[in-house]
Amino acid sequence: MKIAYFSPLNPIKSGVSDYSEELLEYLGGYGKIDLFIDDYRPSNSWIYEQFNVFNYRRIFENHGKNDHDVNIYHIGNNDNHSYIYQVCLEYPGIVVLHEPMLHHFIFSQTIGNNRVRDYLRELDYCYNSRRAEIIKSTLEERDENSWYDYPLLDRIVDSSLGVIVHSEFARAKVLEVNQCARVRRISHHWSPPPPDHMRTPERLRETLGFRPEDFLVGSMGYINSSKRIDALLRVIAKAKKMGYPVKLLLVGKMLSGSEVLRWIEDLDLEDDVLVSGFVDTMTFAEYLNVPDLFVALRYPSAGETSGSVIKMMGAGKPVVVSDRYAFGEFPDDCCVKVAAGENEEDELLEKLVYYMDNPDERLALGERSQRYILKHHDIQDAARGYVHFATELLSGG
Repeated sequence: MKIAYFSPLNPIKSGVSDYSEELLEYLGGYGKIDLFIDDYRPSNSWIYEQFNVFNYRRIFENHGKNDHDVNIYHIGNNDNHSYIYQVCLEYPGIVVLHEPMLHHFIFSQTIGNNRVRDYLRELDYCYNSRRAEIIKSTLEERDENSWYDYPLLDRIVDSSLGVIVHSEFARAKVLEVNQCARVRRISHHWSPPPPDHMRTPERLRETLGFRPEDFLVGSMGYINSSKRIDALLRVIAKAKKMGYPVKLLLVGKMLSGSEVLRWIEDLDLEDDVLVSGFVDTMTFAEYLNVPDLFVALRYPSAGETSGSVIKMMGAGKPVVVSDRYAFGEFPDDCCVKVAAGENEEDELLEKLVYYMDNPDERLALGERSQRYILKHHDIQDAARGYVHFATELLSGG
């Protein structure tokens, strides 16, 4: 099979970039893959050693004619995917929908570029009679939370040969849009970390300024309001007042406009919270082994499957997640779930205190998490799933 593969790659700082580079190493064993990217040069040299890399404009120059059996398009809810969205509407293929929500992306591409008519056309295509209601909330009131109610998936689903998603929640969202869509759930893979040159957790804790007796909570991934960092910080402050030696490690890029540093100062947690900023893939893999427990809340949420959470669980760490959407699909004995809403902080504090007081239970939970990920999120299975789905679509099955 010969595949034209469209995705962000590093140095584009995106979870999809990491996902694709991990997958490509395994998917490449099933056929010839050509990569199509935007105006940059991939930062990992092995990409050029294993694949041909082309600018996506080549597809338009050839009017879509090429000798590939299928195009695979990775689509996420941000501007990194603008050229991919453009090509996949013109030349249908398999869409990998990393989250069942594109409103933020489409709003940025249209309203963000003064293309109001294009935004209105998208509303008409997806919702038609509800256009006035949506305009009131998204344009007049500028209520970004309302975007989650209108995912704007219709056009990309309708134009695809098939859709790959990572959860049953996302699969249901696609079928809501088009009940005839060919959609396949392929679990978000877990990729084994590089075994060499990794510092020990004990050494890293010392390097980062944490004591052996500290209970270290971790949060990894882009730092934004939907990660509920404000709630997590308040819970950390409450646990400290109860006498627990709890610290917090925040790993990830802080998005512009973030109030995290002010929250830390207001809660008098400057000596208890370390914000690392963006880290490279190797450092990220090292940091996975440092915390005693991770917190990965999402509200509001687009229903995405978090690659960071898969990595945390794969590292054998207990993880606290919001009990909704894709996160809610994890078995109850493999992670800790708290309800989003008014009781969120109380539940989170209760769970945090329990696992600080019961280290054996915490370690057992981490072991169950790891076993589950190794069994159900194997990267070889994911690569085979891509090939099998493409083969079915091409054969008309």
